[in-house]
Amino acid sequence: MSEQLIIRLASEAHQTIHWLVWSESEKEIIASGDLDNAQALKLLTEKAQSRKVICLVPGVDVTLKSVVIKGTYTRQMQQALPYMLEDDLASDVDKLHFSVLAKETDLVEIAICFKSKLTMWLGWLADADIFCQRLIPEALTLPIDQKWQALQLDHQWLIRTGEYQAWCCESDMLNNILQLHLLDKPEQQIESYSAIPNDCIGQWQQKAVVLPMQLLAEGCLNNPINLLTGEFKVKKESNLQLAKWKLPAIAAVILFIVLLVNAVIDTKQAERKTLLVKHQVETLYQKAFPNQSPLRYSRIKKKLKGLLAESSISTQSDGFLPILNDLIPVFQAVPSLQISTLKFNRENQQISLAVSADSFQAFELLATKVPAKYTLGQGALSNNKNRVSGVLTVRVN
Repeated sequence: MSEQLIIRLASEAHQTIHWLVWSESEKEIIASGDLDNAQALKLLTEKAQSRKVICLVPGVDVTLKSVVIKGTYTRQMQQALPYMLEDDLASDVDKLHFSVLAKETDLVEIAICFKSKLTMWLGWLADADIFCQRLIPEALTLPIDQKWQALQLDHQWLIRTGEYQAWCCESDMLNNILQLHLLDKPEQQIESYSAIPNDCIGQWQQKAVVLPMQLLAEGCLNNPINLLTGEFKVKKESNLQLAKWKLPAIAAVILFIVLLVNAVIDTKQAERKTLLVKHQVETLYQKAFPNQSPLRYSRIKKKLKGLLAESSISTQSDGFLPILNDLIPVFQAVPSLQISTLKFNRENQQISLAVSADSFQAFELLATKVPAKYTLGQGALSNNKNRVSGVLTVRVN
């Protein structure tokens, strides 16, 4: 993948989230923007499907430390590392996650973050159906130099002081924090990629001002740092399961229609209706799988069961089939509607769909067809290549 989606997550769900699509081959920005809050991450779901996703986390939520050790770094030492730092930390070590960034002779570089923060960030991404393999402290994507590197993002300053060392602070606290860090290095030079504050202490040099997310995105390339270690390590199977979800989800909808057909066949007066529905199933199958050869109804059922068996998707999920049963007539009432992804939240009894249609009026028509016992939620709609797309949620009242 030559394009990467870089997402700068926020400390809290209500704060702004920055994102940028960067082309590694062209060395340029493809798209960028801001999201109002964590719930809006669903607007990036489609962009994340075909790109490698890297997430940056705020420097204020990560503590970077160099730990002096004696001898070779072993598994036993790794287990003891949190307790070696217990006196230097204000929080219970059992609530913290320790990531080893580098092991050198008699020295270990580590990043420390609350487990609750990592769980929260990964939860946001999971809710948005975004698969991310790497979380990087934002300041460790700034350039590396003997001079300190500085960048202002929102109301915070990021200062990188070494390969594995950096700190972050609010803009109004910059001079106070700088004074502490410069006590032993009064001659330290600082290069800034943002406009230098007029009253700032220290020896600053102005670099070419760049878009903050662009500088951070460039620093993600070939960056080996990752907070997702230990209990948070990404399982290799996860990306495969995500890639397999789209096709079986469509198959699940069609298989449900097939099951309805079988129920109709059992009744004496359903012969004509059965023939009509079989034709609809064949048409819907061809529409959902345009690259496949047309199949007769009897072969479609066997084909779909095979797809579902491969993806381990259960057709007996509580609440899933009844909701789909009510929504089938809604989908059929909008002929131009196409479903690209479908996700069912059993706990909330809610189905989320990424759909597209040939006009905004099609979405208005669909909204009028949803049964009264459901609540229809509609995200922002976008128009691309004569197709209008968006994310819909259907929840049981």
